[in-house]
Formats: sequence, structure tokens, C-alpha cells
Amino acid sequence: MTIHVSANSGCNLGCSYCYEEPDRQHSQADIDAEYDIEEIMARLRQFEAKYDEVPGMHGGEPLLVRDEHLERIFSWIYETYDLEETGRHTHIQTNGTLLTEEHVEMFERYRVSVGISCDGPADLNDNRLARSEMDGELRDVTERMTERTLDAIDTLKESDVGVGVIVVLTKQNAGTDERLDRLLEWMDDLTRHDVGGHYNPAIPYEDVQEDESLSPERLKEVYLRTWEWMKAEPYRHWGPMGDYQDNLLGNKLSNCVNNTCDVFNAGAAKIATGDGATTGCGKTWAAAGDGNAFLQGDSTGNEYNDTEERYEMLKQVPGPHTDDEDDHGGCKGCRYWNVCQGGCPSAGIEYDYRNRTRWCAAKYALYERIEDDMRSMFPGLRLVTDAPWDAPLAEETSRRNVDIKPFAGLHFGQSSNGKPTVRGGAHDESDVWSLAHDSLSFDEVVEQYRDRYDEEHLTIDRSRQSVHADSDSQ
Repeated sequence: MTIHVSANSGCNLGCSYCYEEPDRQHSQADIDAEYDIEEIMARLRQFEAKYDEVPGMHGGEPLLVRDEHLERIFSWIYETYDLEETGRHTHIQTNGTLLTEEHVEMFERYRVSVGISCDGPADLNDNRLARSEMDGELRDVTERMTERTLDAIDTLKESDVGVGVIVVLTKQNAGTDERLDRLLEWMDDLTRHDVGGHYNPAIPYEDVQEDESLSPERLKEVYLRTWEWMKAEPYRHWGPMGDYQDNLLGNKLSNCVNNTCDVFNAGAAKIATGDGATTGCGKTWAAAGDGNAFLQGDSTGNEYNDTEERYEMLKQVPGPHTDDEDDHGGCKGCRYWNVCQGGCPSAGIEYDYRNRTRWCAAKYALYERIEDDMRSMFPGLRLVTDAPWDAPLAEETSRRNVDIKPFAGLHFGQSSNGKPTVRGGAHDESDVWSLAHDSLSFDEVVEQYRDRYDEEHLTIDRSRQSVHADSDSQ
């Protein structure tokens, strides 16, 4: 889904929950020795020839990369992908503590959107340790680093650079109602100034992270509270709540945790490392390895997202919403399969990527609440969940928006007080999948057939816009 340059694993912070933390380097000498700009540029050229996604900088702390090398990477992306003409952006994910005015000018010049990693105000950020604090120096260093991050957000708000925030949810910032209230207060100030963001629950990998991560039940409470908070003001927008609304309406599944992922070749994040090698999303390093980066994708001769075996299995294995069968870690019969698909494999139950996500209860409850609220406002609304649970809708919405005509069943009429209103109506539930399939172009239909059948079994007639597979092809 995206391409990242992870030139270094180093960081000037030491967040205790970070999945990259065991492999950190942090001196400038270490950083300089860890990457070769020529190898990075060579890999970017190979990616450009093969993939459509616009690359960005993510992994380690990218602002530890020397400014001249940052500029070389971003200027190449800007020109190669014609960002000005196409209206697209590249991106960088940073903790913001090293941001300078020169960086901001660079980001404006090359259409770089900035993601800031920050878990709330200073009093909620004790897990986000500064390196010097970890080495035994003054404890107020972490608080000063948080203030730098907040200053960076303010600076970016006043510029022409797009900015958003990733908040990692832990017990420190959301473990109690009082802490969650403080977090939501901080988020309210951000969203008032048109800065949105997204929750990422900390995934436990070892005992320390397990101690810091929220329980599935607590995450459920946080998600539902945040949804109610979001509804209260029109300017409030936060993920994954907004994502879930879009997903139910048939819009593209933009968040990787709701898409399929090959944990050994994770295409959600195709990563070029500092030596020009390739790996995948860092969350997979512990899910399928020992916590350290391992080669994935092009460097291994494999294709990213080479297999979807996990998802084929999850659809057949009973889960909590399977009628008359015990839960064995799967998703069979789940109403929200097409907008979740079992969640991120790196968060699999019992540390097993083959199982559905440990956050299942939270995700299901949030989808259910949002669906109930949307239907209460618009009875007759058509949603993805009106299709059979196992209809292959996610195969379409993982690639594009699908027009399921969500409001086609609503009736225009008069309310009891005589004012115009849109209420009521009905629709044929089986039509949702038909609408999704009918909206495909002929070329897309052909590609679907090619995914399922060998070429020698296909008959394609472009003049008649028809495609046929031999009956003995399976």
C-alpha cells in the first residue's frame, strides 16, 4: 500500500513500546554508518519501475538522516512522480523533536506531508523516553522533548505543510478514564485547528510491552468513548473511527490493518533499508521473526503479499460470531469480515499471526456502534454489511472505492412538521455485491479472471466485452 525509505533504525527517543526499539542505534556516527545514499537511490529507482505508490520516509527517526540526503530523496520523488502536476504528496513520519525551519521549507518545496508521532500532552508521555533519560540523566528531558514535538505541530500548522498525528494507545495515556479525558482534551485542541490523527494500539511483543498495552476490553471502551467524542463536534475527526464509516459505505480500505498482508512479505509497507535491501512492515519482525528486521519482498526474490493463506483460513475457522461452533481464533461468519479481514497478523491472538487480531472485540464493537448510528439516522441505508458476510467485497475495496449506492434506497418525503426529509426505504440485500461487481471496468473483470485461472483456460473477447473460463479449469 505504500513505500517507505527506512534509511536508519536509530532514534533520539526510546519509546518502550516501539517495535523497532531492540534494534536501535542513536549516535550520529552510527546513523551515518547505517545507510548509503547511493544504494537507497538505486532501490528507489527499482521500486519506481515496479510499483505505483509514491515513496516516503518512515522508520527510525528520519530527521537523523543528513539534510542534504533528505533533500536528495525528496527532490527525486517530487520530480520522478510529478507531484506538482498530479496533486499527490510524499510523506515523512517523525517524532518532530528535530524539526527545523529548514525542514519545513523543504517539505513545502517538495509536497511532503508530515506525520507526527506523539501520544498526547507531556503528562501522558512517560513511555516516550528521551535517550539521555534512559542513560540516567535528568527525568525532565522527556518532558522537554514532548514540548519540542508540540512546538513542531504548531509550526507545521502555520505552514503550508499537511500534518497529522499518530497516537500510540497505552495504559499511560488511555489506561484510565481520567487519562483518556486528558487525551481527548488534547485531541480536541488539535482538531479545532484542522489537525487530525489516528490511534495505533501498542502491540505487545514481550513482557514489558504486555504490561504497557491496553487490554482488548479497555481498547473497546476507548474506541467507543472516542466515537461519542467525535460525534459531539463537527470539526472532530480521528481514526480509525472515520475510517470505519468509510469502510461500511464501500470506500477503499485505506488502513492496512483491514487489508490482507503476507506476514513474510508484507506489502502494506514496502521498505528500502539503508543498504538498499528490502523488508516489510516492522510489525512483522516480531510476528514472524525474532524482532529484528529480516529481508522481505524484492531482496528475497519474492513478491510482496505473495500469499493470502491466512485469510483463506480465517474465513473457515470458527470465531466468536460463528453459529453453534466453539471459537478457535478465526472469523467464520463475522458480519464485519469485509471491513476487517481478521486484522493485522502482527497482533494475532496468543502472538500467533495465523489467528485473528487480539483487538477483535474492540473493532467489532466500534463497527457495530457506528453501523447502528448510521442506520438510525438513515433507515434504508445500504452498507457493505448488507451483502453476505463472505461475499468477496474486500477484494474490490482493497483496491478502489466501490459505489454500492448507499443512499439509493432512501425515500424523499415530508416530515410530520411539513419539512422535507429523507427517511425510510428498503433495498435488496443481495444487490450490494452485484453493484460492486457491476461497477468494474472490463479490464478489471479480466484481471479478476486472470487471478483465478491460468491464461490457457480463458477466452477473452474485447469486441463483445466478454470473458469466459473453461469449465474444467479448476
